[in-house]
Amino acid sequence: MNFIKLQNYLKQNNIPDFRLKQIRYAHYQEALSGWDQVTTLSLSLREDLKIKFPWLSVDEEKLLTDKDVSKALLKLSDDLKTETVLMRYKSWITACISVMVGCPVGCLFCATGSMGFKRNLKSEEIVDQITYWNQKLKKEGKRVSRVVFMGMGEPFLNWEEVKKAIEIINSPDGLGIGQRNITISTVGITPKIRELVPFSDQINLAISLHSPFQNERERMIPVASKYLLGDLFRMSRGYVNRTRHKLFFEYALIKDFNDSEKDAREIKKLFGNEKLFHLNIIDLNPTNSNLQPTTKQRKDRFIKELKKLNIQFTIRRNLGEEIKAACGQLVVE
Repeated sequence: MNFIKLQNYLKQNNIPDFRLKQIRYAHYQEALSGWDQVTTLSLSLREDLKIKFPWLSVDEEKLLTDKDVSKALLKLSDDLKTETVLMRYKSWITACISVMVGCPVGCLFCATGSMGFKRNLKSEEIVDQITYWNQKLKKEGKRVSRVVFMGMGEPFLNWEEVKKAIEIINSPDGLGIGQRNITISTVGITPKIRELVPFSDQINLAISLHSPFQNERERMIPVASKYLLGDLFRMSRGYVNRTRHKLFFEYALIKDFNDSEKDAREIKKLFGNEKLFHLNIIDLNPTNSNLQPTTKQRKDRFIKELKKLNIQFTIRRNLGEEIKAACGQLVVE
């Protein structure tokens, strides 16, 4: 919901400020499903607002669930579609949210990149993906506790709307999720990453690496030709020096591309002895591209070399393959 427009409307109609607080609480904290449930408002006011302000800016088009992962295809007011994923862990629930319809970056391993760029999402469309999941979780007495900007689109290419969304996600009057529980994933838009720390030095940052060689990385991430690895790692060292937080590098293992001991040794050159650089190893989630996940044998050799080189890493669980949980797969389909 666009609360700025709602606030202006309430002021124009001389409706007391406390009504806005009641609506915000019902929307964000109580995760009510619509205006009819906001019984703190009069029936006439509810009916009036229902016509003028949709409760959510997204509508469910399709919902798929597999074990601890759910993925939703959501329709926007202009009939374009975006996606969001819910991941359940033992101690928390994470929402993976999108910031665009499509993406201009065009990564070869990403289904979103194959559909091109349609438009940026507005801040309310970003936040309402989380509210959508909270409505689903309400019957279980649960709610989203962590948010990752790892869905469709590059967050730093829609930075103004993403910042507005984060402020709502973090605000006690909004979703009340702490900044340390928010992660932004980027392909490495260096100028915008420099703006992150002044905005917040608490938000987690994850950078898509996928190859330690500049020319190979450009093959996977064409926009990487504008943001060279040397500059990216100089910026990365500045980032960890200022924040003293881990910086995560995402690395999808691709068969016969980035899964050799040579690749591991080159990663070590980039990382040096920086203890706050952390590699997240991901099994490639196959899309319609010709790229294939690495074999177990090559993965084991790669990981053995990482250990030998004393590189800090985590092997991430592969979630949601059965429901096409990789970015953009439902929209493309």
